[in-house]
Amino acid sequence: MHPGLTTRTAALLAAALVVASALGYWGVSAYRKSELQKAVTALVKDTSERLQAALAIETGAASVDQTVGRLDDHAQEVDKHVLELRGLSASPNRALVDAAEEYMLTVRQILRNQAASHRYRLQVSASDRALRDHMRAAKRRSGSWIQEALRAKDRLEKDYFDYRLSAGAFSRLLESYPDARKKLALHVGGVLLADETTAANARRRALDSARRLADEVERARQLAAVR
Repeated sequence: MHPGLTTRTAALLAAALVVASALGYWGVSAYRKSELQKAVTALVKDTSERLQAALAIETGAASVDQTVGRLDDHAQEVDKHVLELRGLSASPNRALVDAAEEYMLTVRQILRNQAASHRYRLQVSASDRALRDHMRAAKRRSGSWIQEALRAKDRLEKDYFDYRLSAGAFSRLLESYPDARKKLALHVGGVLLADETTAANARRRALDSARRLADEVERARQLAAVR
């Protein structure tokens, strides 16, 4: 074989190997990216469905205990999704994983604070009733009666303080939800994600509920004023 032909053949073979290697690498990379997209999409879809269901719950639900239980369950499942997401190899699409994590953490905190605000609202209602019953039961205000009235009022104030913290955090997270949603929508589309209107309506209901409770607590304070 002519030496020049041998050299050209070797060069062509080397080039073919490079191309084949590149195509193989590209194929593996594309496969890994596709599998990551599928895994993240599944986690995001379930997270969004849980948020959508939670935000549809009215503040004045008939059974607050059951409501809190459902919200806690949703929050725990989303927390598992966050851990599962962090266990994935993000290298094929770091931007997708980062956006999904921010979204899921936002949803998790929304669910946690929604549950907490329901829980503390229940405690405020119980403390309010206890204070009102005590104030209406006495025929004469003895020293022990006054001390118990003060303790009942302190319980109400503590429960109301805890409620305001959780309800305030819930409202702020709902307000920030569109930003987290927008970032993730660039990677998975908006169809999979709980819509902004649902979050906005939930925030409006939560603020209305907080105002009503504030009025109730203020009336209890006036009733408990010891003269």
